[in-house]
Amino acid sequence: MKKLIALGLTAAMSLSTLAGCASEKNEEIGVTEAGNTATESETANSTGEVAKPELTGKIVVASNRTDLEEDLAAYAAKFMEENPGTTVEFETIKEYDDVIPTRIAGGEAPDLFYVVDPINQDTYADYFLPIDDLDFTADDILFYENGRGSDGNLYVLPLTVSYCGMIYNKVAFKNAGIENVPKTVDEFYEDCDKLKEAGITPVGTAFKDIWPIYAWCGWGEVNLTAGDERGENKYAEQDEIYDDVMLDSMNIVRNLYKKGELEEDIMSANWDQFKLDLAQGRVAMHYSETWLPEQFVELGANAEDIGMFPFPGAKNIKAGSGKQWGISKDTESPELAKAFLSYMLNNPVSDADIPSNKNIAVEDPFVAELLSYGVEPLSPILGNAAFSNIRNAIELDGQQFFLTYVMEEDDAKAQQLVDDWNAKWAAERPNWVEGN
Repeated sequence: MKKLIALGLTAAMSLSTLAGCASEKNEEIGVTEAGNTATESETANSTGEVAKPELTGKIVVASNRTDLEEDLAAYAAKFMEENPGTTVEFETIKEYDDVIPTRIAGGEAPDLFYVVDPINQDTYADYFLPIDDLDFTADDILFYENGRGSDGNLYVLPLTVSYCGMIYNKVAFKNAGIENVPKTVDEFYEDCDKLKEAGITPVGTAFKDIWPIYAWCGWGEVNLTAGDERGENKYAEQDEIYDDVMLDSMNIVRNLYKKGELEEDIMSANWDQFKLDLAQGRVAMHYSETWLPEQFVELGANAEDIGMFPFPGAKNIKAGSGKQWGISKDTESPELAKAFLSYMLNNPVSDADIPSNKNIAVEDPFVAELLSYGVEPLSPILGNAAFSNIRNAIELDGQQFFLTYVMEEDDAKAQQLVDDWNAKWAAERPNWVEGN
């Protein structure tokens, strides 16, 4: 199995071994007044030396980080200051996964955006420009090869990498008399009972906003945690989309819901309130990734009071790329978009993120604690588009299904929901997988 032992972390569990100066490869690319790439003759000055052409144009960059709206504006302003004559605007969108497909269908795709359903390797070329000419290679960017389309061209790249783990408030644990993090599911349930008895919500979900529950129900996250490097690709090989591995994960949340160990009013539990509650110790735990803990610190928690540990009973820690970013094939400023994508790869947008660029030195105490428990990270093998093609064909929204499944009080009806989707998956799978 392709195990990533901390993606280059030392035995001290520090990301500092990725040290090195940020790459200086993002040279500006010349464009004419019409927005086209400048010719070689246009980039030479009177002395015969190659001049540094200026960028022009305007691009819109779509982000789901509504919490970083001011920071993103400042980030764009810095780029524009360094590149006079350019305009870069960040558009922050809360319902990103719903809005972007609608915008694309209407011919209004942002210039830079990250991959959303139903886009996959087979259809990258329908939405994005090739970016093989960016001055990066697999030696520079983690998960570089994952950005190739089925035609072999490179279309998207991740800005970040991340690890999945349980984020917890150490003060909440102490107040409930919990001295050690749980290492098994049984210990996890016992700790949840102690937290509830202490008047602390054991696990926060932010169910109202739906997307924060992805780590519990994402096929890639769940299977990598269970030690299967195939991740979501496994389901293109079988007729059950909800097998025992998936149900084991989802039933943990279902059990917590039955026991009253999630938010009291789960349908009003929103993201912003959840983050404040965990930062202040009213909520003890949340299952997510390494990009999140710093946000609790920003909300007033002491950094030393927030930690991460592996999912109880996990065989591995899911390690993967962040969002895969690409340039719209309809952009009117392709060279500016390429230059800004390079800029983002060389200059992390948020200090809380672990950059995909291996040349950037990073130290992260939350990652260090997560990896200190001896559970090895595991990254997925590079698969194909069969999984997403089948899922899109049957219109399966995994997060919405998970929400419905957890809240269904009747066990028989909950099982019927599982059976119905498994039947749809089994019927559709042969249309996308050869030999079936």
